[in-house]
Amino acid sequence: MLKYLFLCALSGASWAMPPGHGQSQIGPLSDSQWLDQCNQARVLYLGEEHNGPLDHQLQHDILEQLGRPPVVVAEMFQNVSRPALDAYVAGRLDDDQLRNCSEWEKRWGHPWEQYLPIWQLCQQGHWPLRPLRNSSESGKNLGKLGFEAFSPEERQGLAPQPYEFGPHPESLRPVFEGHAGKIGDEAFARFLKVQVLWEEYMAAQIRRALSETEGPVVVLVGKGHLTHGYGLPHRVQAQWPHPLTQKIVIYNPGEAERSRADLWWDPNQ
Repeated sequence: MLKYLFLCALSGASWAMPPGHGQSQIGPLSDSQWLDQCNQARVLYLGEEHNGPLDHQLQHDILEQLGRPPVVVAEMFQNVSRPALDAYVAGRLDDDQLRNCSEWEKRWGHPWEQYLPIWQLCQQGHWPLRPLRNSSESGKNLGKLGFEAFSPEERQGLAPQPYEFGPHPESLRPVFEGHAGKIGDEAFARFLKVQVLWEEYMAAQIRRALSETEGPVVVLVGKGHLTHGYGLPHRVQAQWPHPLTQKIVIYNPGEAERSRADLWWDPNQ
């Protein structure tokens, strides 16, 4: 499978929907019903495991079959990559130039070839491709400086302080320990502070994309930002003047994640 995906990435070929079946909170859906549900969303969150090739295959397939051209907002790119993304979508940069100009290995680092067909789809459709993350330079100081670590440009559109994680902060401890191993309460408190600042920044970028289009906004993001109660959908809606139809899609979620997802693709069906 990995070899197949790599060859598809190099050739620009379309991917097939990964084996499995669409599910929702109301039960199994046919492929057409499942995609109809995706098309109903004003903001469609395609949650992922960053190193999961089938997660990216599903993201590509959904994007390819959306009924209206989207704005795509991607966690894989930082705000400093915005000019490069615009140039790529306009055809002024090729795939390798986008990889170099966005400093992919330095600022993201997960396998380029797993994402490339998605970027190619955006370029072919001339779909706006927007960065979701603040810069590494500001990110490394969030734990120490908080809001003040953001550059003046990055502060634009941010919700007013104070920021809260939500009622169940311990639910995020396994996410942190999955990256860093067992940690003490002080380190966990710093992590929560940084997580909230990251997510408020991301929410501001999604609202910025919403202001640019009347069509769908598709967000490519790690599923950990979606599956706690004060995740991105909550933060986006909190500062948007009208009710939004937002849907979370996850590939092969765990049982706890299913309670937060609207739609998921089950490879075991």
